[in-house]
Amino acid sequence: MSAGRPSSRERGYTMKWEKARAVFLAQPGNQICRRCQAHGLLNAGNLRPNGSLQTNPKRMHLVVDHIVPHKQDQKLSWDHANWQPLCPDHHDITKQQKEHGKVRSGTGLDGRPLDPAHPWNQRPA
Repeated sequence: MSAGRPSSRERGYTMKWEKARAVFLAQPGNQICRRCQAHGLLNAGNLRPNGSLQTNPKRMHLVVDHIVPHKQDQKLSWDHANWQPLCPDHHDITKQQKEHGKVRSGTGLDGRPLDPAHPWNQRPA
């Protein structure tokens, strides 16, 4: 948890959310990452956006993303029309970092940051 940010439970990600998430992801059309699909990759969360296998077992799943950030608005948070399935990389890298102003130039099709100052693009000395 970062300084000043409420925990996931405090932000509404409770057992009720976990159950709703599971039902949403079980529905037809919600079983692959929407952003990967837009680039021709059928990714059920077990791949990186470049098509390589995800190696971190904690990231081998789809995330139910709020298209419009709900910012504690419970009506918006529970509006299923505001939900979309994303792979963890697309959720974390492209969406969350853009929303929080940490990526200046977006990401490439592989999901990696285009910003040359991003730590992923820095070569070790």
